[in-house]
Amino acid sequence: MQSIQDAPPAANVSVDLISEGIVRITLKPGARMTAGDGAAAKENLLALTGGEPSVVLLQITGVGSVSREAISVYSEAATVRAFAILGATPVDRVIAHGLLGLPRPQCPTQFFTDVQEAMNWLSGLRNG
Repeated sequence: MQSIQDAPPAANVSVDLISEGIVRITLKPGARMTAGDGAAAKENLLALTGGEPSVVLLQITGVGSVSREAISVYSEAATVRAFAILGATPVDRVIAHGLLGLPRPQCPTQFFTDVQEAMNWLSGLRNG
């Protein structure tokens, strides 16, 4: 697993490469995600992938909230081929449906409660 060393710090989000072409963005449990967090995640994603297209496992389990501005940053991610949104609680599902109800990324996006199902789905979409 590869992670970012020299990218901008983002206290509420971490970005790491978990498999070739699959990036995990983890939102800190309890955090309130802002546009700044979204921008830092985007910069870290680009630094990690070198701007190459990738698929993203967006782990939102336990996150407090995600601002409309942060969602806007994620929805504009031009190098992302697919988002698998991973959550575990009913609140995560509500947040995910909020994410899905706002400006959607121009790529396939789906909510999962099982990490292996999410990874299988992403693997099938990884090579476009």
